[in-house]
Formats: sequence, structure tokens, C-alpha cells
Amino acid sequence: MLWRIISFWDWFWFYRRGKIRYRVWDLGFECRASASNGKFTVWNCYGSTPDQAIEVAKFRMKKALEEDLRD
Repeated sequence: MLWRIISFWDWFWFYRRGKIRYRVWDLGFECRASASNGKFTVWNCYGSTPDQAIEVAKFRMKKALEEDLRD
């Protein structure tokens, strides 16, 4: 039942609002982040703090969107 709520929320977040969703995992010695906008997903964005990992994810997402516009 919970997975249905989560999948609906992901659909609403990505496709209805068009925003970027960030997820951060704190592994103790480093943080890992991913970013997704429904079309592109970037993984393995590392940083020593959650804020640094999100900044790396933002940079990689921006770079992926720019490459898509060039093609």
C-alpha cells in the first residue's frame, strides 16, 4: 500500500510540477545524492556533507540538460 502512495507522489512531483527531485544518502563517511526531473537522472554525486552532494547533483543535472539542448 505504501509503495502506491510513493509512486503516485513521484508521478505528481515529476510530471505534473516539472521540478527536480533530490535524494541524499548519508553513509557516515560521505554523502551520496541523485537528482531526477522525470526525463534525466544523475547518480553517484558525492560530497562530504549533504549540501555538497546536492550541489554536485545540481551541477551534473545542469550539464546533462545543456547537452540535451545541444543535440
